[in-house]
Amino acid sequence: MLATRPILEICEASGGNCCQEDLDKISEEVRTAAQQIIKAKRATYYGIGMAMVRITKAIFGNESSVLTVSTMLRGEYGQHGVFAGVPCIVGRNGVRRVLPLNLSPEESEKFNRSCETLENSYRELNLI
Repeated sequence: MLATRPILEICEASGGNCCQEDLDKISEEVRTAAQQIIKAKRATYYGIGMAMVRITKAIFGNESSVLTVSTMLRGEYGQHGVFAGVPCIVGRNGVRRVLPLNLSPEESEKFNRSCETLENSYRELNLI
């Protein structure tokens, strides 16, 4: 499935059209996207609204679309009881299945740290 194919594998198959510098640039753009949107539009709710429309369309249309959404992990990626944004198949009943990704050790460590940060935030809010 192309939706869960590792980006480095896609880069290798690109015949040199993609390099680490490109990936670093994309990573930085993703991390700073919210600030760029706020700077331009003074809010991020436009993007949130567009995402909600897309998710709603997938649910009402029973599309079985691959979307990155926040869902409770039940052992996927070695995580339990934490809500995290991961690729999922979304249809009429919401998340049908969490799709596995082949994460490098470095990516797994970053994901685990993100989940730990989320769990700490939940704790601070007395949600768990």
